[in-house]
Amino acid sequence: MDFERPYYEDLNYRPLLFYVIFGVNGEELSVSRERHHVDAFPDGLNLISYQKPEHEEYMTELIGGTIGEILNADNHTLYEAIKNTEQWVIIQGEVKQDADLSYMRNVIGFVQALVETGAVGVLDLQTFTLYSPEEWTNNIFSKKFDPYAHVTILVSEMEDSTIWLHTRGMRKFGRPDISMRGVVEDKIEHAVQVVNQMIYYGALGVFFSSPTKLHTHIGPAYVVNPNFIEDFDNPDFNNSYYEILWEDCSLVE
Repeated sequence: MDFERPYYEDLNYRPLLFYVIFGVNGEELSVSRERHHVDAFPDGLNLISYQKPEHEEYMTELIGGTIGEILNADNHTLYEAIKNTEQWVIIQGEVKQDADLSYMRNVIGFVQALVETGAVGVLDLQTFTLYSPEEWTNNIFSKKFDPYAHVTILVSEMEDSTIWLHTRGMRKFGRPDISMRGVVEDKIEHAVQVVNQMIYYGALGVFFSSPTKLHTHIGPAYVVNPNFIEDFDNPDFNNSYYEILWEDCSLVE
């Protein structure tokens, strides 16, 4: 996809981004319009350098606790490496102009420029995803923009043996995350496809405010009935979200 948002409407619901680039400082930054595909630093974002020992307490807290446990379990070696870095750059804030996705292109380019100054790793704090420099360059910067690469679908098995699918990362597009409960095991693939369609159209600017028919890539179409929950303090999402029951998703014959 390109960076247009054909279904965008201004809901006064701004994208929130938070990237940590480990082992570099902003003074070394050199950005090329051509190489890094940038035209401006997005209005509303901040680029701030942090150094130990001056900011050590904040730096330790940011990648400690539950977040630290998640990062450590995912990639112990890289997590240990970023913990030992003495300087960071953080790009964080609410984007002011999101009628298209050029702000994502620009941020990706700025992060890449910092990576090229010798970064040890990159953390997307919205999805709790830790990238090595090579992973960031190969999977994010060098590939055609793909919203699925910026959103995580978490799969949780519930006590009643159903599956709960829930996303993190849609706040980067200024749209709610997705919570789908009650998925039965033999329909997981279908449910994931429905969630993926909501991710895709959300990135294009859709706000789901009524029952919506979604076509999956594997064939069947479903009508979803999303219930918008405006709770930005829910730690599962750090965002508002849609609550959806799989049993209420109607298969379209």
